[in-house]
Amino acid sequence: MLKDAMDSINLVSEQKIIDLSRENNLLYEFLLPDEQPPEEKPIIHHVVIKADLRDSTHITLKMKEKGLNPASFFNLNFFVPITSILFDYSAEKVFLEGDAIILAISEREDTPEEWYCVARACGIARKILQIVKKYNSQSEKHNLPVLELGIGISYNNSPPTFLFDESNRIMISPAINSADRMSKCTKPLSKEISNLKNPFNLYVFQKASENSAASPKDNVFLRHNVNGIELNAEGFEKLSKEIDLKPLECHIPELQPENIRVHTGKFPTITGKYHRLIIREDRIPVISPQDFSIIRKTDKKYYEVCTHPLLYEHIEKL
Repeated sequence: MLKDAMDSINLVSEQKIIDLSRENNLLYEFLLPDEQPPEEKPIIHHVVIKADLRDSTHITLKMKEKGLNPASFFNLNFFVPITSILFDYSAEKVFLEGDAIILAISEREDTPEEWYCVARACGIARKILQIVKKYNSQSEKHNLPVLELGIGISYNNSPPTFLFDESNRIMISPAINSADRMSKCTKPLSKEISNLKNPFNLYVFQKASENSAASPKDNVFLRHNVNGIELNAEGFEKLSKEIDLKPLECHIPELQPENIRVHTGKFPTITGKYHRLIIREDRIPVISPQDFSIIRKTDKKYYEVCTHPLLYEHIEKL
């Protein structure tokens, strides 16, 4: 029994193994009082935000034709301004691609006063779109390309896993793949939606030709996400626990003739400022893959973090 107990203990001496085990809450440390590091509670939940730029290859070619540096253009109009707002929302950069940024907001054990990860994810997503809109107006004045993007927000009710590439920490989480899918756009469908001039930036559809019960999750869905923000269903459920979300049926003929079902509430940033969120709820329709006509509506729902100023004006009046 003693030998079995001793064999179950792995004494770690390599620093990289110590760091990896500590980061994933797998390390038992017995330290003297003067050796204790600043206490940091383990992560229990997290949310991932992916902002994906559209047609970056085309923009790069246009910039090079003008003799301009596309890397500087993306950096100054997208990456740098986003970095400057991370603190207010308790967000951190997970990964940068040439045309996308992935952020994460974590919740830690025994800190319920900071459990606003989904609300703050929705808030920073709105802020990202406001930043891009501001820089686009400047680009238009100088005859430069404008940026379009799609944002996906995916909440996961568990801690992520971490590994290290030398000193660089790398997050592994199913929320990254989920946010990536939600940030994407189906080009032929998106062109059709844009021609119809629909009032919102996100629409989700289900392909009629697919058997959803037999297909991998999310593969049966088509999206129009141009300057839109999609929140996964788990994230919406978590958001309803974080803040006081009030459901409303809005009739705004200037936007659309049908009623709009929304949920609204306010959340605090790290600095204590409160901001309003409006989440639009809609049912996912089944469409024909040939002409994108709507066949029927399903009971499945999707959630858009709204940015339309007319909707915010209407809610504030209420």
